[in-house]
Amino acid sequence: MDQQRDLVVRFEGDSGDGIVSMGRIFARAAARTGYHVYTYSTFLAVVRGGQVTFQARISDAPLWSQGSDPHILVALNRQAVAENANQLGKGALVIHPPFGAPCEEIPPDVEVLEIDFKEISESETGGARSKNIAALGVLLGILGFEKDPVAQIVSESFRGKGTDVTTANLNALDAGYEEGAKYAEHGARFSFPSPELRPRLLLSGNEAVALGALAAGVRFFAGYPITPASEIMEWLAGQLPKVGGVMIQAEDEIASLAMCLGASYGGVKAMTATSGPGLSLMIELLGLAGMAELPVVVVDVQRAGPSTGMPTKEAQGDLVLAAYGSHGEIPRVVIAPQTVADCFTQTVRAVNVAHQFHIPVIVLSSQSLSHRMQTIDPPDMSKLEIFEEPIYDPERDKTPFVRYPDTPDGLPVPRSIPGVPGGMYRCGGLEHNELGNPDFDPAVRRRMVSRRLKRMEAIANAFRGKTYRYDTAQATPWGLMSWGATAPVAMEAIRDLEKEGIAIRALLPHVLWPMPENAIRSFLASGIRTLFIAELNATAQFAEMLRAHFTRELLEHGIEVVTITKDEGLPFTPAEISHSIRSHLAKQSVSEVVQ
Repeated sequence: MDQQRDLVVRFEGDSGDGIVSMGRIFARAAARTGYHVYTYSTFLAVVRGGQVTFQARISDAPLWSQGSDPHILVALNRQAVAENANQLGKGALVIHPPFGAPCEEIPPDVEVLEIDFKEISESETGGARSKNIAALGVLLGILGFEKDPVAQIVSESFRGKGTDVTTANLNALDAGYEEGAKYAEHGARFSFPSPELRPRLLLSGNEAVALGALAAGVRFFAGYPITPASEIMEWLAGQLPKVGGVMIQAEDEIASLAMCLGASYGGVKAMTATSGPGLSLMIELLGLAGMAELPVVVVDVQRAGPSTGMPTKEAQGDLVLAAYGSHGEIPRVVIAPQTVADCFTQTVRAVNVAHQFHIPVIVLSSQSLSHRMQTIDPPDMSKLEIFEEPIYDPERDKTPFVRYPDTPDGLPVPRSIPGVPGGMYRCGGLEHNELGNPDFDPAVRRRMVSRRLKRMEAIANAFRGKTYRYDTAQATPWGLMSWGATAPVAMEAIRDLEKEGIAIRALLPHVLWPMPENAIRSFLASGIRTLFIAELNATAQFAEMLRAHFTRELLEHGIEVVTITKDEGLPFTPAEISHSIRSHLAKQSVSEVVQ
């Protein structure tokens, strides 16, 4: 029998049953053993009640997505079986406790093991609280995974709760493993090659953003707790003081960005993090950052909106707000990481760009990416490029300080910070002249608007051709674009379609505003006749931006834009995207599909 190359395990049960804990322990153990890991979790915005899902995909090869249907479902309650029955493919395995009646909705070609996790926990610990760890032990025993790495992580996870709690959970793990080993023949078909043993980091997207900020030199963070961005603030609260930095929990999102602008004015690299509701509140201060030319990074971990919406659910609905939100026109950059590794590198890039161009930069993450745990290779810090912003020096520059001169290329001159002799200037939101003094003269206004527009052009020139492009070995009339957390899922869908003989080119930009014009024009001119665009919002925001800015190219090349959208609080799976593409191609002529 051929070995499969990955394993998708879905844990599901009631909120408060420790679903995320058992899933994370499983993921950490797999990563420590050497496997590539990619996780996804979803939960309700309540402390108790409702379903929680944690999906872990592991492989000996790099992973692009959380996968589609689970190979194994570990269900701690009846509802978990009912909700996932239609996603169980042939040969899948369901492990659940006794429910008193058979689960008739489970397809006949799915195998079922009924094991009482609660009883295992009670017999070993005297209570049912460790039933999740007992269930994890059962899974490991069935699969024949090494128990020792998991036991070590269980000890680490419960160390802060005392010896008794740690011992109880280790006993539950042992008993579950022993019970699961009795059914090892049921797990044999899920085996795949042993991993290459090499050091990898297992990080969440939020942790990677925070680490990237620290590496880029951010030494001031102000924020207000908001799901799903709070972990960035929490991580930096513990790490910034170690490097001489400061983290402040502000009274609201407006104050958070205002504090960051104050720190930036003082010459400190500053960042805040929020979600859609917070970004909405920050719009006026984004305008101030643009007018005063203060570099700052705003991380928007998108969630399903509008308003409070669904705080713990996935969406990509903030793109238009991030790209266009402001009264008046300001230079800005919008960057969207696609993977956990990207969360590190693109945050570093955002800080560099903000200080290179003296602008606000918005980093668009999203709920699934922020809470996802993914293995990444440790970044080589010696090769990390950090832009150190030049500061006005009267001894070096030998000229009187002018903060807002009109330069030929639109790029800013070195700014001054408080305390630099001869470097004083007015910094505010009013229209101003070259010295920063408020000035409403029409001629001055024309000059200032012109220099800001030139700045936008200089920024656009810097990003025209920088993006990821995937070309096929053969000519094809089909192309795909996607962004953010959806991009790698779409990439896996393309690779799945390639196995069916359907070749599709892809362009997956990280910089969404300004749009990478040269890269997009080249892509549109590559023979594409049908362009699929996949994103998690109801109105196809990126597709509409593309249509608005590349109308001539789309018409010139006769390109049909086909949007693949979804807005239900869940990320795409590769199967959903490939199905949408396949369905559209089926409507075209058979000869064109074969060709």
